[in-house]
Amino acid sequence: MSTLEKTINLLHALPESQVEVIYSFVQFLSSQQKIEKPVVEESLDDIFQNLVGVLPDTGKTLEEYREERIRERYETAD
Repeated sequence: MSTLEKTINLLHALPESQVEVIYSFVQFLSSQQKIEKPVVEESLDDIFQNLVGVLPDTGKTLEEYREERIRERYETAD
């Protein structure tokens, strides 16, 4: 019999108010668990290629892109 099954059997014998207290405590413990994200081993070259691929190559210089964005943002409507 697993620990969970043994615990469930014990909980059946308790009054509902005590079961609620135990449930609240278990919820608290569960919320304290830190979920560790797996470390992604990606090289800087791979990351850079992913970033570079976001924008299509239109042949514009960085300064031309900057001017275009500023013009789009601050251009007054007629």
